[in-house]
Amino acid sequence: MDETRRAILRWMTGVMEARGWSAGAWAREAGVTATNLTRFLRDPVMGSLPSADTLARLARIAGSEPRFLDERAYPPVARVPVLTVEQAHAFLDLGRRAGELFLATALRAGSQSIVLDAIASPRAFALRIVSKSLNAAGVLPQDCVVLEPLDVLPPRSGDVVVTVGDGTVCGYRFFPPQLLPVSTDPDCQPTPIDRAHVAGVAVQVVRALKFL
Repeated sequence: MDETRRAILRWMTGVMEARGWSAGAWAREAGVTATNLTRFLRDPVMGSLPSADTLARLARIAGSEPRFLDERAYPPVARVPVLTVEQAHAFLDLGRRAGELFLATALRAGSQSIVLDAIASPRAFALRIVSKSLNAAGVLPQDCVVLEPLDVLPPRSGDVVVTVGDGTVCGYRFFPPQLLPVSTDPDCQPTPIDRAHVAGVAVQVVRALKFL
């Protein structure tokens, strides 16, 4: 099997295993014909390769893409949607599989997104900070913070977590039983963890110039 076919097969099987998708389910979400996937998956050596358009549609839904270059030199990439506060509340109220579908649908619908030079879970997403709660730590208003939900990455003492409220998105240091701001704004005060709606643990901060 040549390297192109091997890269596509590795990517497709990895996505289906990680998401719990069948080829048919993935194809339906991407708006492509299932036989474009199944022919190749049944016979990756001789079967027809999916077209570039099909691969692009599949990648848009999966939030990742096949890696044709040496992964030792070029790390894998993933794409996560930037959610609004309303979308974040909706996502956090969903179960695991429904939440993954929610994020995949947001990407497919053309939601603003961030490309990561790292592996992310199917439940990773980003929120735009709208307060000065972490400005003294270098996280500024309008920065986007990539998050893993608490069921994927439980917070540890000192981690940066992000909370969502009624139209607000704030970042804090996680020091149980408090969430502590690192801010020059005197209005930013510690918040009891049990009174906050923690959306997730921060894994990356991205400036506006990197948005897609």
